[in-house]
Amino acid sequence: MAHVIAITNQKGGVGKTTTAINLGAALAEMGHYTLLGDLDPQGGLSLGLGLAAHDLDLTIYNILTDTRIPVAGITHHVRAHLDLLPSNIDLAVAEFQLIAQMGREYILREALQSVRAQYEYIVLDCPPSLNLLTVNALTAADAIIVPLQVEYFAMRGLEQLMDVYSRVRRRLNPDLEIIGIVPTMVDVRRTNDQQILQEVTKAYPGMLLDVYVKESIKFADAPRHQRSILELDPRHDGARAYRKLAHLVLQYYGEYVEPEPELPEEPAEAAVAAVTTEPAAVETFDFAAPEAEKIDPPIQIAGTLEITPAAAQSLELAAPTPAPNGSHIEIVTVESLSPMVRQDADLSLQPESGQAAPVKPVEPRIDIPPSEIPFPPPPRPAGDSPNGL
Repeated sequence: MAHVIAITNQKGGVGKTTTAINLGAALAEMGHYTLLGDLDPQGGLSLGLGLAAHDLDLTIYNILTDTRIPVAGITHHVRAHLDLLPSNIDLAVAEFQLIAQMGREYILREALQSVRAQYEYIVLDCPPSLNLLTVNALTAADAIIVPLQVEYFAMRGLEQLMDVYSRVRRRLNPDLEIIGIVPTMVDVRRTNDQQILQEVTKAYPGMLLDVYVKESIKFADAPRHQRSILELDPRHDGARAYRKLAHLVLQYYGEYVEPEPELPEEPAEAAVAAVTTEPAAVETFDFAAPEAEKIDPPIQIAGTLEITPAAAQSLELAAPTPAPNGSHIEIVTVESLSPMVRQDADLSLQPESGQAAPVKPVEPRIDIPPSEIPFPPPPRPAGDSPNGL
């Protein structure tokens, strides 16, 4: 038996249709058979999923005004696991035709009974008013979700919605519940948004869901491409938010949910270079040390710097204790020296020198720590003289 969820808020432009499309798409993406019902005469839900509802002869208007027409007869399959009950401008006159009918508040509920066994979830997009169409949706629903634009007028409109919700519970649908309030078009950097969220939390404790939809131009772009935000940009923050909302809905109804797998981010060039860099090679050199000298013979790395094995050891290079007649030193490649080590030793290494150069004995340098190794002054530009002439 399908769970029926009404997306409602009498204020327009708060994200009801966007929430209905993307919540339905997220549930369908998870493999749950979902039916979307468009109760807005503007037909935004139908157009947003690529269905030209204004050209259709049979819409949700027909099942409300003629009980002989089955719901299955106007259902359109729009995505995998996702069906749609479309609407168009004809629905605008349905309210006037329903006024004279007996039990007019239950018409949609009775119509959906024939298909509730075929779906797991039915999501209804309500019009931006508290009219008879909205009352029909609330009477047919098990629960409601309230999209809330974080602004003052939208917050004030919650009072009227909660009043209608209470009356529907008392008179028409005592099982109706509230899943929660979903903040939409949020920019947490704005002080106004933070204050509105605090006031809503204080006025309606426990109703603000642990998910909010950030303001983004992608939501305006998605209907133009006749796609949900999950199809247009699966890694977008809005897509992640509606997947999280779908998870909250499943948890609300007590269904087990696998943890959402994190989509891999696009690798940065630096990360690719780090992954693809070959491991540092280690070369071993043996050379004879003069017996007369009781100091470590110096070595030369890449032809740019002369240091003793003791200095090499301070640079985290492997430098075993010299043997009486020679020394055995392991020298890693130039790239393997960390930037910190290069900076501490004040190394000036050539970028193209990837491997350690052959070691050759040079004149020893005594009692000079690595940090004080002298370097020749930089070449003076041509034509420059010590006198500045």
